[in-house]
Amino acid sequence: MKKTFYLMVFLILGVLGNLSAQMTLFKGTFDEALQKAQQEKKNLFVDFFAEWCGPCKMMATEIFTQKEVGEFFNAHFVCIQVDVDAKENKDIAKKYNVTALPTMVFISRDGKEMRRVQGAAPAESLIKEAKIATGEELSFEQLYEKYKKKKNDLDVQQQLLIEAPAFIATQEGYNQQKWGTRIESLFPEYLKNKKIENMVNEGDFLVLTMYHRTTSKEDPIFDYMAQNYPKFAKEIGKDNVARYLVSLNNSYVIQLCQKGDLNYKKRLERVNGDLKDVYAGFSFGNLSVLDAITLLADATYSLYRHDENTFFEKMDTYLDGKGDKAELNDYFQPLQDIAVVYEGKLSENAYRRCINWIAKALTFDNVGASNRTRLLMMMGDCLKNTGDNAKAKQSYNQAFLASAQIKNKMEMQQLQQAIQQSLQGL
Repeated sequence: MKKTFYLMVFLILGVLGNLSAQMTLFKGTFDEALQKAQQEKKNLFVDFFAEWCGPCKMMATEIFTQKEVGEFFNAHFVCIQVDVDAKENKDIAKKYNVTALPTMVFISRDGKEMRRVQGAAPAESLIKEAKIATGEELSFEQLYEKYKKKKNDLDVQQQLLIEAPAFIATQEGYNQQKWGTRIESLFPEYLKNKKIENMVNEGDFLVLTMYHRTTSKEDPIFDYMAQNYPKFAKEIGKDNVARYLVSLNNSYVIQLCQKGDLNYKKRLERVNGDLKDVYAGFSFGNLSVLDAITLLADATYSLYRHDENTFFEKMDTYLDGKGDKAELNDYFQPLQDIAVVYEGKLSENAYRRCINWIAKALTFDNVGASNRTRLLMMMGDCLKNTGDNAKAKQSYNQAFLASAQIKNKMEMQQLQQAIQQSLQGL
């Protein structure tokens, strides 16, 4: 009996512990919540929602329930949910100009708006917004004003650069353009003042990945990082640095191939040269790293010269060599590339060869609803253009069924419309 009692106590305490870790939502009216905030000397956090709002439900079940969110919000705010569709809440929603959902408003205990978040937000962002509302952190605008007064403060410049993309995404029209221009000019200034040799740290590496997204023949930043790869790898992590440098180098090689610039072959020499250690962690099945990258580059060069046979030959050699290491994107990307370059007007031979790649791509477990829909649509197009309308119709219908699983409703509707048009064209 004692064991049962102790077990029950343990379970109850465990449940209570989990509940106390999440955001505590006040049960009562807005006015009662505001009165409670005044009594407790706290501010108010109001989640304006509706029962039909999917993102609102996601915030309530996945974000408000997180321990870090609960701990901060419970300590600083009285939190309440306000259903905008309820008759008694119409005036409150109008007063705080709720025009989209979810809208979350931080309100002072005298009823004035302090800050708002519109749309779903991850826990980290929501806590940051709460800290700005309480004055524990500066808003982006306040941070920029601080920078204007202390233009030599590199820490402030770094913080601005890191926070800028998320902030600019919330702006519209002229404001978005204004802030974009300001930040665009800030990165070169920061780079000049900080100097690349002093940027071997996680914060500056993040800045580089955000603002130095392409490389070229003459690139002091890329070359310094390549020459000092062990130093960057030690401070930031080998995988992160390698992925960044490889991504830059591969993108530049592909860019040269697309333009028909044979200098891509010279650039490839760096794969087994000063970039050998950078590429060392990447595996391509039975292919060496240089052979794999060369095959992809040669295939791309051939594709953009409309040399269809060489393109398929190089890609098939690459895919065969990679074997079991081949991933979904190894098939999906070249399918997209050839559709773009040929504008959907391939030879019958090309359509037949694409069918094999599509069939292979559809066997991967991580295809996802959106990619599965697109692949099945491609399959339908290929089958139609090889004269098999019956199987094409079957693929289009399968694509329509797959599209029903796409979470983004706008994307789902657009794809379904395209599928219906394809079916009508059979």
